[in-house]
Amino acid sequence: MTDETIVREDNVAKVIAGDGYYNPSHSLCEVTNTGNGYIIRFPAHNCTQQDYYVCLDYAQAYDMILGLSAFKEDLGFV
Repeated sequence: MTDETIVREDNVAKVIAGDGYYNPSHSLCEVTNTGNGYIIRFPAHNCTQQDYYVCLDYAQAYDMILGLSAFKEDLGFV
């Protein structure tokens, strides 16, 4: 079992690792609202990997959330 905390400051939201993670209190994901869409950064967890970025405009983000909502139970949302 793992816990995550979501923190938002202005136009940046972060998902922070909590209990159950190897490295608690580190950022798992950072979402930035650019004014034209979102940039999502998944930080690398070691020096042999690169950060992973996803860029979505508002319509793409909206459609993705709609699509993922069909899997909400699979993802652990009730």
